[in-house]
Amino acid sequence: MKHKAILGLLLGLGLGLTSFAQELTTADAVVEKYLTAVGGKDKIRSMQDMTVTATTDIQGRTMETETKLKIPNKFKQTSYMMGNEAGGSTYDGTTLSRSMRGQTTTKQGQEAYQEFILNHPFPEIFYDSLKVEKKLIGTEKVDGKDAYDVEFASNGNTWHDFFDKESGLKVKRTTTTESPRGKMAAEFTYGDYKAVNGIMFPFTSSRKFGQFEMSSETQSIKLNKGIDDKQFKIK
Repeated sequence: MKHKAILGLLLGLGLGLTSFAQELTTADAVVEKYLTAVGGKDKIRSMQDMTVTATTDIQGRTMETETKLKIPNKFKQTSYMMGNEAGGSTYDGTTLSRSMRGQTTTKQGQEAYQEFILNHPFPEIFYDSLKVEKKLIGTEKVDGKDAYDVEFASNGNTWHDFFDKESGLKVKRTTTTESPRGKMAAEFTYGDYKAVNGIMFPFTSSRKFGQFEMSSETQSIKLNKGIDDKQFKIK
């Protein structure tokens, strides 16, 4: 009996140490777990192009969006309201052109490229090459479950991503930006992850800006279907 009691104690200690070892202690480890959870870096880098269609509810009105992305540096997004084009943006690898309400603005160089990165579904694979700083802040409850809070910083901008401790998946992002009215906080949430060609994508998301809130639902994601570069030509 005595030997069994000692064995039980040792097994208990071993399980405790195993549980403790699973606690992530660095931002890099959290991001690595996330990239593994969504399919792994090799699978993500196998993406050559992507076409996403989604619908967004904006205070009772529905906006339809089509997003096309081609590796390494092309992007196009077009939005429609009631069947009419409401605006969009195109990045041809050099210039970003955005149109909205009849007005067109452009960006060049690194600023334009950063826009492409932000629209990539997994920008984390670029963070090291872009020298994005990462810091593990701690944990926080998101929808009643523990999530790692990681702070990112780049070019004077900071944001926080929250990764579910159990699954490793990204469940929330918070940002603070300067506006004419002062600092504006925004919150993004992600859910309903589904596999497409072995890669996990969130099929639902929501965005909150002050009192304004809108929710989106992905209708389809198509990968590696072959998108002609002409699709990204700026008129």
